[in-house]
Amino acid sequence: MLIKAGEHGHLAQLLTFMVLGEQLAHDCAQAQISLTSEPGQQTFLAGQARQEGYHAMVFQGAIRWLTPRVQHPSLISQHMNNYRGRLESAIARQDFTETLVAEQIILEGLGEAILKKIETGLVKRGAPFQRLRRILIHQEEAHHQFGLRILTKMLERDEVSHDTLRDRTQEYLPLAKTLLFSTQDAFYAIDENPQEYWDAFYQHLPPWLQTTSSPAHQPLSS
Repeated sequence: MLIKAGEHGHLAQLLTFMVLGEQLAHDCAQAQISLTSEPGQQTFLAGQARQEGYHAMVFQGAIRWLTPRVQHPSLISQHMNNYRGRLESAIARQDFTETLVAEQIILEGLGEAILKKIETGLVKRGAPFQRLRRILIHQEEAHHQFGLRILTKMLERDEVSHDTLRDRTQEYLPLAKTLLFSTQDAFYAIDENPQEYWDAFYQHLPPWLQTTSSPAHQPLSS
């Protein structure tokens, strides 16, 4: 793989962001199994948890190859912990709907958008393991679509309202945007704009979860 001088550490930082996200997705999917009584959903979530664990291992391996002694940037960890705390609160309340919004809709949707845009650069650099990368993207898409299907059914059955889903989404979007922008220095260092990644994610959300404008991210602090 052709990586420009000085890019190793920045790419490792972006992959660290992905690792932390995959670890959170694994923990959430594992917990969600007990939040639904439908066997089909439980089976899917068990499979998702396994896949998320595998994804984290793949990204960790790539980080070790890029920078063997890299450490988790504290700012990324801090903002991921903020997101995790809110999501774990929903799990504790057994609010399956909110966990779907936070994990399958927002976290998976953001991960999918990032992987797809990064893939363009990896192809240009002649990166190896193209088939594996495609599998990861396909699985992220499947996890996102799973959440959309369940929420759509809930709406059709009047089990939840559009307003409730929109409100839940707006609670998590600023946290997710701040989380993404905690890696902005790494994005800019490899000539990428994090706003373009956010826009790609946000525009892919169903209209009934969007507001008239994309939310601003919270100020970053060390």
